[in-house]
Amino acid sequence: MARPRLFTNDEILAATQSCILEHGPSVSTTMIADTLGISQAALFKRFGTKEELIIRALRQPMQRNPIADLLEQGPSPEPIQSQLIGIGVAMIRVMRRVVPCMAMLHAAGLGGGNQENHESKPSIRVRILLAKWFQDAIDANRIRAADPHILAVGFLGMLHERPFREIIVGDTDLECSDQEYVTQLVGSLFQGLTIPEES
Repeated sequence: MARPRLFTNDEILAATQSCILEHGPSVSTTMIADTLGISQAALFKRFGTKEELIIRALRQPMQRNPIADLLEQGPSPEPIQSQLIGIGVAMIRVMRRVVPCMAMLHAAGLGGGNQENHESKPSIRVRILLAKWFQDAIDANRIRAADPHILAVGFLGMLHERPFREIIVGDTDLECSDQEYVTQLVGSLFQGLTIPEES
């Protein structure tokens, strides 16, 4: 008789996330276990409770944010406007995975405060790193001096708005690509950040 397949925690969390996004946060652990071909007991042995399983599954996309790694490197020699477009397009892709999970966490009544350190929360960490990224660009005299925290919150807000409106509100009337969307946003933002040439 063949031994049952052993699943990694990541595989279990990914399958749980898919089940929740398809059936809602009240999906049974029986359905999740059946999807994987394992027992409920195996799920509980790994994750303790259904609540812990749901929280970990829905927070998974938030924990794996490649934007943080990109921002930690600071601005590269490439033009600032091009870098912001790259950051922006990548952020929208991440948010398309994060927004449905955040909505399900809240629907399950699990979106409130957790024990996690405030600054280690992925969304807070990205905002802090982006503010530092803007400050580094200001210090290098590559953009006009401005409050880097306001720039970070404003830029992230413009990026988050598109996937939020599509997924939560159902507003899909904006037909341009993410690249076009971010390029226009960055172009408008950059007009105010460009250092004027001395005459």
